[in-house]
Amino acid sequence: MTEASKNLSTFTNTEVTEILKKAKRALKHPGLDILCHPSPENLNHGRILVVTSRKIGPAVKRNLIRRRLKAIFYEEKLYEQKWDYICIIKKQGINLTFNQLKDILICVSNKIKIVKENNK
Repeated sequence: MTEASKNLSTFTNTEVTEILKKAKRALKHPGLDILCHPSPENLNHGRILVVTSRKIGPAVKRNLIRRRLKAIFYEEKLYEQKWDYICIIKKQGINLTFNQLKDILICVSNKIKIVKENNK
């Protein structure tokens, strides 16, 4: 297991606060919002944070969407972009399928690639 795979969703409270202040909204979807921000310089990989409120459903469903998003983030190697993703799940997002979530994350990843290319 690589270092990145062990720490894909490890954030400190201060990091979360800082990222929420500085992050830009990459996607607004009826089921979820995705905020993105470049990873800190001392990290060699990106991370993902999935925020699910108790209001959206039982723990089983909340955990399922967390596992799906983290699996997609790892399988598609989105951590190689060195950006932190914050996924805020809403009520309608609990019913999104694995493939729908995959399409959404890949769409956000493509937006980030375009931003990187424009900033060069």
